[in-house]
Amino acid sequence: EGATYELDLPQELRARGVNPSFHASYLRIFNASKDSRFPGREQYQLEGFRTPSANWVIDEIVDHYGKGKELLFKVRWSTGHETWERLREVKAVVALDHYLQAMGVEDVRDLP
Repeated sequence: EGATYELDLPQELRARGVNPSFHASYLRIFNASKDSRFPGREQYQLEGFRTPSANWVIDEIVDHYGKGKELLFKVRWSTGHETWERLREVKAVVALDHYLQAMGVEDVRDLP
């Protein structure tokens, strides 16, 4: 009772003020899982934690969902991972032009 552990957190988290000390009751044994089953959960995949060294290359846009401000694009990265990205993240990417062409439209507002 009263046991506290200090974790060796990445500099990015420490710089954001994340306290490295945790009570033992909040800690769990780490069980590794396949990233492909739970994409988007690594630190560098979370909004606000992206660093230049963690940039991935977009292979293609494979799907979309929503309209207007809610429009999302399913992006397949060079690593094979797929994530849903907002228009602002892909609007200057050649893959978006290819996707629009494949969908037979010229503008994202015309997507079905």
